[in-house]
Amino acid sequence: MHGFSPNLYLAALGPLTELFGILVVVGIFALLRSQAERRPYFRSWELAYVFFAVSLTAGLLYERFVDPDSVFYPASPVTTKLAALAFLVFRLLTLAMLIAGVQQLVRGEVARWLTTAAVILGIVLAVVAETRSTPLAPFRLFHGPFGAAAAGYCAWLVARLPQSRRSGGTRLLALAFAALAFLSASLALFYAAQRVSPDLTSNPWLVRYDRYGFYSDLVLRLVLAWAMVRVLVDDGRREDADTRAYLKLLQDRERLGDLFDPGSRLLARRAFEALIGLDMARASFGSVACMHVTNARRVAGEISENAAEALVANLAGVVSSAVRTHDRVYRWSTDDLLVVLPRAVPAVARERLEQIVARAAAVSLAPGKDAVRPVVAVAVHAYRGGEDLPAAAAAAVAAVAD
Repeated sequence: MHGFSPNLYLAALGPLTELFGILVVVGIFALLRSQAERRPYFRSWELAYVFFAVSLTAGLLYERFVDPDSVFYPASPVTTKLAALAFLVFRLLTLAMLIAGVQQLVRGEVARWLTTAAVILGIVLAVVAETRSTPLAPFRLFHGPFGAAAAGYCAWLVARLPQSRRSGGTRLLALAFAALAFLSASLALFYAAQRVSPDLTSNPWLVRYDRYGFYSDLVLRLVLAWAMVRVLVDDGRREDADTRAYLKLLQDRERLGDLFDPGSRLLARRAFEALIGLDMARASFGSVACMHVTNARRVAGEISENAAEALVANLAGVVSSAVRTHDRVYRWSTDDLLVVLPRAVPAVARERLEQIVARAAAVSLAPGKDAVRPVVAVAVHAYRGGEDLPAAAAAAVAAVAD
């Protein structure tokens, strides 16, 4: 009679336990979906956990197909190969979505080839892998190096965030990704050594490390999910604080008159230089745009200075009423407006501002004169955080001047 081994029993339950834990995370992320409407990085992370759950489900089916004690054994080679294919493809799609989420968090842009590369690579690995009798755990030799590289890259991106964008959530996120990279790399190295010689991995502590790999992976992925939620909550708090600060600023407009431009009633250049109204912008990436009204000088010469001021002030009103809640518009100079757009990449920011200008109506500036439509030149420059926000503004102003 064979002795009952609780350790082996717990190890065998590892993939199933991890699947249940990941499904709980997917449920929590689904509940937070309404909070992530304007945060595409969190939607990518949610999709990553969904893909991971699908991968684990395929992996569990694969284990049943190759386990001699299973009622599904022996499965046909095609069935086994398809289960391995689904496991590897969705595991690599998980990595692609994790990277996409971090790229969206850090700079707002995603490498479009990631998902295509994940699918192609998953198919190649499934074709190369021996799937007639190989258990699920040794598959880490195939996807482990890619998992380590992806998690390490994500940890590196998050760790390089400017000081103004760091928070408890981002620090925990970088740490969780780094730990996950170490776990993936070490388990892949374990199975590589085992292939070379089983004696290299016969140490009892190494055997236990491998045996409970699924539990270690689950713990780290739960910590990673908690860090992702913390990042989401931190973002929400920043937005709330930014809104409150800006409303208070508007309420004190009369008392803080030197911070506002009297003609357009926008925040003045000195407010930007004092970083007033930029709480949200300084805590994220984004774009700074300079809008130069090129026909203002001509209007001043043909009609009057007041007419030119009315033309610029009208455009200022149109722009400030059309931008997003956390965008800020400043009166930079007589003919220039400066627009700060948090979480907007330059191409999107430029397109948005050009659409606003195109919809601006012509303005009647003097009796007997034709209405004048503002002619605007737009220059946009990206910034990574609060530290380089002034430099980005200077670059945008210099570009539009040229």
